[in-house]
Amino acid sequence: MKEYGPKHGAPKTKSHLLRWLAVVVCLGIIVTAFHEFRIWKTSTDQVVVGNKKALPQKLKDKQPFSILVMGTDVDSLGRGTSYAGNTDTIELITINPQQKKILMVAIPRDILVKINAKQGTKYAKINAAYAIGGAKLAKKQVSELLDVPVDYYALLNMGTLKKVVNAVGGVNVDNPFAFTYEGHHFKKGKQHLNGNEALKYSRMRYDDPNNDYGRQKRGQQILSSAIDSFKQHGSISAANKIILATKDGVRTDMPINNIVPLYLNYHKAMDNTERLHLQGKDAIIEGTSFQIATPKEMNKTSKVIRSSLDLDSTTVDNNETAMYHQQTHWNGYNKLAFRLPNNARYNVFE
Repeated sequence: MKEYGPKHGAPKTKSHLLRWLAVVVCLGIIVTAFHEFRIWKTSTDQVVVGNKKALPQKLKDKQPFSILVMGTDVDSLGRGTSYAGNTDTIELITINPQQKKILMVAIPRDILVKINAKQGTKYAKINAAYAIGGAKLAKKQVSELLDVPVDYYALLNMGTLKKVVNAVGGVNVDNPFAFTYEGHHFKKGKQHLNGNEALKYSRMRYDDPNNDYGRQKRGQQILSSAIDSFKQHGSISAANKIILATKDGVRTDMPINNIVPLYLNYHKAMDNTERLHLQGKDAIIEGTSFQIATPKEMNKTSKVIRSSLDLDSTTVDNNETAMYHQQTHWNGYNKLAFRLPNNARYNVFE
């Protein structure tokens, strides 16, 4: 006859209950995780362009990488790799888990470049590269301009910015001066913005004394704050919330379907975020305003980017440095007329 006294029964019953409770909790975690991963896979199948499902060895080895982020205002991104419209925002981001740092480099959309495409050669603003040859050409153009590797790209409809901001609970910015844009007044100083406010904050340009550079800095504030917010709430569930909100407005060739190894290998990079921008000089070609990246500025920016990728610095020698050295009158201050090589015409394929 079994005894159920305090010595034997109570501990045994309690032990059984604890075991069953542990099993139930584990099953709950597994089911929830499976559900979250299924949501992530379904959503990223729409976002990721191409068939890059496997994680490249570079990312498995936790090596630093770069991603070109481009913002466009086209209504639909479709499923292809090339869509209509110029890119209003161009940002090269490097991620280095060993340095525990993310570097964001804003590239002015008005920078003059020589574009070599299937249609021929054209001198145009760098934001036209995407419209001419899609993401592949845009990556190539930025890589050539700064002599840095561009591993991946992410294209987003700027309207999705407000969805990203709302998904991370808003962003904190430090506004350098008060202004009103599209019916909203942004006070000077620190403030918390929701998605709609953040989109307006990032778009204002003409009332900024620094013009497009001021707009770039405000955009970087939003990105940096969004990264900080995600870091605080980082989880597969939080990532799903973002991807579900933005899947119709984001396309990338990065294998983000591998969310677990990516997060484990690179989350330390979110500890620090640095911001930089490529500074240009004013120029006019055939009545159109441009920005010219000088060799000094290209080399300075290239050095910082290459360092963030654990690469030695090089001397930038490209089509843009050649154009700069051919100028005899332009100085970017009181002499703005810039001459294209061999009497080329602006924005015309040769």
